[in-house]
Amino acid sequence: MSFRRMLPLILINVVVSAGVVLAILYWWDGRQPDETETTDVEAVSLTTPLATTAAAALPGTETAEPEEGPLVHVVQAGDTLGNISQFYEVPLDDIMAVNSLTDPNLLSVGQELVIPVGGLPTATAPPAPAATEAATAAVPVAPVATEPLVQGEAVIEILEVIGTGQLAEEAVQIINSGSSPVALRDWQVADEDGHVYTFGQVTLFGDGAGVLVHTETGQDNSTDLYWGLEEPVWESGEVVTLLDAGGEAQATFAVP
Repeated sequence: MSFRRMLPLILINVVVSAGVVLAILYWWDGRQPDETETTDVEAVSLTTPLATTAAAALPGTETAEPEEGPLVHVVQAGDTLGNISQFYEVPLDDIMAVNSLTDPNLLSVGQELVIPVGGLPTATAPPAPAATEAATAAVPVAPVATEPLVQGEAVIEILEVIGTGQLAEEAVQIINSGSSPVALRDWQVADEDGHVYTFGQVTLFGDGAGVLVHTETGQDNSTDLYWGLEEPVWESGEVVTLLDAGGEAQATFAVP
């Protein structure tokens, strides 16, 4: 076969081969983005849970608990410094000192009192020179004890009855003119007709401290107590009797 007759066949083979090669390259090039996209998606789906887990495990995400503070008592109706002292088993003088109180009878409903459980806080002294420390170490220092309450005699009196016959003004004034406090829980004020008022948690601290027992209805506080009656009970010439928790008469008063 002459070269001229073979030339068309050669050209056809070249064209067909070139087309096949181009088709293969085009097909291969078309596959690359799909594989890349699939790889990226798989990478994201694998890394996302790890990122979330790491964020959840970061330290400091929990709220810190508040530091423990001093014990605080909120004064309620009928509270006295004496029964607060007894309830917490803390000396009355300590409560007055830490709250800067000068009169144990002056309390108000809602007042916040710091209760120094464990004793009064003491200030830290600055370090002394070595020579002074050596001298001090040679002399033992006794601990300073909390001074107990001064004990004396309680003198409970019915001082007067005011506003006799007028419900809005009628009241019996009771005082402790002695030097020792006295708790009036379960004590009673009684008239001659069987009307009886019974005390709750009330303490009279002495030196003229007292309370008014009002006949009408009202809100008790440290100096005023309310019987809750709807009409007056006291009249001229009637005898008012103060009985202790055992039923013994401690004071009487004749209404003028």
